[in-house]
Amino acid sequence: MPQAARWVGTPSIKGRREWVRMVLLTFSLLGLQFTWGIEMTYCTPYLLQLGLTKSKTSLVWIAGPLSGLIIQPLIGVIADRSRSKWGRRRPFMIVGSFVVATCLLVLGWTTEIVNTFVKDAEKARNVTIALAVLSIYAVDFAINVVQACCRSLIVDTLPIPLQQTGSAWATRMTAIGQLIGYVIGSIDTVSIFGAIIGDTQFKQMTVIAAMSLVGAVFVTSYAVKERVLVTARDSDDKAGTLQVISQLVKTTMDLPPRIQAICWAQFWAWIGWFPFLFYSTTWVGETYFRYEVPKGATQPADMLGEVGRVGSLSLVVFSSMTFIGSVLLPFCVQPPDSKRPRFTPRPPPGLASLLKTVMGIRPDLQTTWLISHVMFAATMIFAPFARSRAVATFLVALCGIPWAVTCWAPFTFMGIEINKLAMNPSQSSRSSGVTMITSSSLLSGGPTTYSDRTNDTEMDVLRLNHHDPDSDSDIEDGVSNTPSTGELAGIYLGVLNVYTTLPQFLGTFISWIVFSVLEPGSTKRDDTAQDSQWMNLDKSTPNAISICLFIGALSAIVAVEATRRMRYTI
Repeated sequence: MPQAARWVGTPSIKGRREWVRMVLLTFSLLGLQFTWGIEMTYCTPYLLQLGLTKSKTSLVWIAGPLSGLIIQPLIGVIADRSRSKWGRRRPFMIVGSFVVATCLLVLGWTTEIVNTFVKDAEKARNVTIALAVLSIYAVDFAINVVQACCRSLIVDTLPIPLQQTGSAWATRMTAIGQLIGYVIGSIDTVSIFGAIIGDTQFKQMTVIAAMSLVGAVFVTSYAVKERVLVTARDSDDKAGTLQVISQLVKTTMDLPPRIQAICWAQFWAWIGWFPFLFYSTTWVGETYFRYEVPKGATQPADMLGEVGRVGSLSLVVFSSMTFIGSVLLPFCVQPPDSKRPRFTPRPPPGLASLLKTVMGIRPDLQTTWLISHVMFAATMIFAPFARSRAVATFLVALCGIPWAVTCWAPFTFMGIEINKLAMNPSQSSRSSGVTMITSSSLLSGGPTTYSDRTNDTEMDVLRLNHHDPDSDSDIEDGVSNTPSTGELAGIYLGVLNVYTTLPQFLGTFISWIVFSVLEPGSTKRDDTAQDSQWMNLDKSTPNAISICLFIGALSAIVAVEATRRMRYTI
């Protein structure tokens, strides 16, 4: 019989109140989303300004899905097996955040770095583009390391009854990070800070993003205590790289039915979200300069910064809607898999009947997720008809509510299913059996099905007791003693990310086709060119980005059906 994994310690979070602990646990996501927001707001117009066409720029954004497809599943498995005395997730979060910060600074100063070593103007331009693209790839790969471990840390630390609460707080931190990023992005920071941290808006935003990510990750790493893996299973010790990759593929191809249904809903939804997240800022800015700025009007000296500020104003409203939704919606939605309330409600007699009625009509989380797909599709289907910044901003803002649900629902469902599998895998098996990356199959060289593991569940899975009698926790014993395990978090959240990144490849391909057909012209610049040359301001041609958003709306309709089918999947 293979040796079971042995652990030391109990997961805990500093703080006497639940909301304080949730804030500290998810605070790293604030800095993470702030950094994503800066990249999505400024990098597309930045690359266009350097001289890339829109079709080539769309190919650059393969970096996001490629890094997610490769890094998150692999880092999930590697972190699952880590025996660091600091825990399995936090070391990767800290190192990854410093790598991201370094690459952001290189991205902001690509021109200066290249000009230091390359004197020929034409060569310098090409090398600058290459270094900028390389920096974006490095940022995306490193930030996926941080993101994978931040999400796994939530699943590791919280028991099943708190998984929805943890996911909801993660969404709130994400929304706050977005909001702060877009508010700062909409301000002329150069006039405030001068040239202390850079002489352009883009440079200053990269500096602020680098500091915020490192700071936010430090807060979570300081506040959260992980259990430590002392001795790994024999299978984990002897598993080589090829075996790990093989098991990743097998796990992805043979998922439990419920997790498979969640992943397919995520797949179709993200075909729609990809163009929105990466191009909405540029779309709002182009809409403004194409339809509202008079032809021949004096162009701003820093066109990149101006487009970023115009787009950021719309995303400020978007993030505000996301934050409001992330705060209010969890109270309006029935918690999934809740068999009993966490407290005994004792409302005033006069309100008891009303509250009972209200609680009875609350939709469940699956219905809420389905409605969010409908709302996103109904909004973005009007993108090609936007002819003013106000209309474009209104459409972007409406998407804040479905985005709040998108950041919350799938991770809640996955957290619950992951802990169910770990505690009682035989109940979640499918007839064909499901390969588990953490099973002893790596030792024997073949996959082990859930049915094969029924007799040795206690050997393979260590249940976590999240109640520490010496802690300051005020959680009720009945809730905090609910067993949970993060042993499967890395692999299955990595699989979810595969279904999040694959549609981004498809979205990139669709965007490339649309841009190649509608805006095939080169944006190659010379010293006498206007700074706005990289934008298509021709009112007689359709806006290519709006067509991509429209196609995304059609994909969201498919996501509606995929989410509906989850109800019939056990």
